[in-house]
Amino acid sequence: STEPLATPIPAPATKATSKKRTAALAVLIVASLALVGFIYARFVRRNQPAQLNFTSIVVLPLVNLSADPSEEYFADGMTDALIGDLAKISELRVISRTSSMHYKGTRKSLPEIARELKVDAVVEGTVQRSGDRVRIRAQLIHASTDQHLWVHTYERDMREVFELQSEIALAIARQVQTKLTPADEQRLRTPRQPVNPKALDAYLQGRYLFWNKRTEENLQKSIAYFQSAITEDSSYALPYVGLADSYNSLGSVQIGSLPPREARSHAEHAAVKALELDSSLAEAHCALGNVQHYNWKWEAAEREFKRAIELNPSYANAYNSYASYLMSRGRVQESIAASNRARELDPLSLAISVQRGYLLENARRYDEAIEQLNRVIAVDQNHYQAHWVLGHTYAVSGQFDQAIASAQKAVELSERTPGALGMLGMIYGLAGRKAEAQKILQELLKLNERRYVTPAALAYVYIGLDDKDQAFAWLEKAYQENSNFLAYLKQVPVADPLRSDPRFADLIRRVGPPD
Repeated sequence: STEPLATPIPAPATKATSKKRTAALAVLIVASLALVGFIYARFVRRNQPAQLNFTSIVVLPLVNLSADPSEEYFADGMTDALIGDLAKISELRVISRTSSMHYKGTRKSLPEIARELKVDAVVEGTVQRSGDRVRIRAQLIHASTDQHLWVHTYERDMREVFELQSEIALAIARQVQTKLTPADEQRLRTPRQPVNPKALDAYLQGRYLFWNKRTEENLQKSIAYFQSAITEDSSYALPYVGLADSYNSLGSVQIGSLPPREARSHAEHAAVKALELDSSLAEAHCALGNVQHYNWKWEAAEREFKRAIELNPSYANAYNSYASYLMSRGRVQESIAASNRARELDPLSLAISVQRGYLLENARRYDEAIEQLNRVIAVDQNHYQAHWVLGHTYAVSGQFDQAIASAQKAVELSERTPGALGMLGMIYGLAGRKAEAQKILQELLKLNERRYVTPAALAYVYIGLDDKDQAFAWLEKAYQENSNFLAYLKQVPVADPLRSDPRFADLIRRVGPPD
């Protein structure tokens, strides 16, 4: 007999059954795809930026992969150059080098850095120099999610290093899908003359000293490096900008180691030469603007500052210098607006923060100025310019005990720079401590017999002593040498005791600017 099978043999499939199975399979596939899509959206896409049209970016300090720690200046220079190229893109807010360098060697996460700087994207990477070859590895990261979006390694001969920086900047601009205007494209694509490697090296060392150690001694060393770069390659424009910046600083009341007319003559010659070699350098236009400002060539100075900002819309120093110019002309609201923009572009720059405190003082917003300057000192207790400005801000607001303490600290930290001494002497006089003011005066007069002393320092003390004749005598000497202090005379509160004197109106008329 035949036993029944354990499993029945299925009947042959009909056409209708086959269609049902196909439909069921299709439903299953669609459901599976939907599930995959849900999982992707839930766990992957939520960590991706919705779009890449970023409007703000920071370039973190490139890591030096060289075995030689003394090559650090080179990595910083390459970072600075990349920041400069990206800053030429008008639709992109690029954080300036000072704030970027604040994160060198930091352990902070990228999302944390992005929140502090209020940026959408971060560029980080490495740089390595071997002989006359340089290799840069750059990567673009979505700031809030720490997601890496793009990475590329470039290698070039040192002579082509600036062309390389422009190439990286263009690649990043395409990745973040920022809008490049025809002018942006032209600025980034304009061919650059190859640079002599030795000249580049000397320039970067000079800039390293200028940015990080701006004392009289290091400014002189910077000048030597810039001159060495020019000796190696006289067609290289950037060292001339470095010379202009250094001489402008040496001729200021704050440093005061060279007579302003002499220092500014060197600065103007260098800035003009830089522009002859490369008229697209925003840094050169800004340097020349500072020369013109302190030479009281008001319209020429404004043209240069505006041109610098046009060429490099993210150049914080140009906005900062322009803010100072606007304040000296009494255009207070415009000045504060330009200072705000400088702070947005370089939020961690102590120099910009100190200058902002000075501008707020000149705007008679004393409480805000004091708060601003105390924030700087909380970060760097040894920032002598912050103590200097804070001293006379306290003084003009009638807070003499605090003013004397701040001015004494500025004198100590500056190693008794004449400008800081003069400010302390003025504050002693205003506070009624005439004997101490006279002691400072005698120190300055004896020092003036041995070396250059800015006349503004002596004018300060005589203002404090209420000796108007001597104050105007020394202000006249300051006028003869084009002191940068006189550019602000129309606005500064420390000059208030002199304003009712007809000689003050005459001095303002000669210095300008016209109302």
